Amino acid sequence: MPQIILDDEQAKLLASSLKPVEVRDRQGNLLGVIPPVWTEEEVADAKKRLASNEPRYTTAEVLEHLRSLDGK
Repeated sequence: MPQIILDDEQAKLLASSLKPVEVRDRQGNLLGVIPPVWTEEEVADAKKRLASNEPRYTTAEVLEHLRSLDGK
């Protein structure tokens, strides 16, 4: 599969954008659109969950729980 290596500034913009990013050539022609890794709704939901008093579990705790179920 072909690859394009982004410079640090481009990679940061792409990783932090909550909206699709247009990719254009030097003449301004649209080559494609890259969707965001996280949508604004997902970020808002994550912030809401972090602000709640709901219990949180680490990955290790979840894996341990799943292992305990495997033996039953």
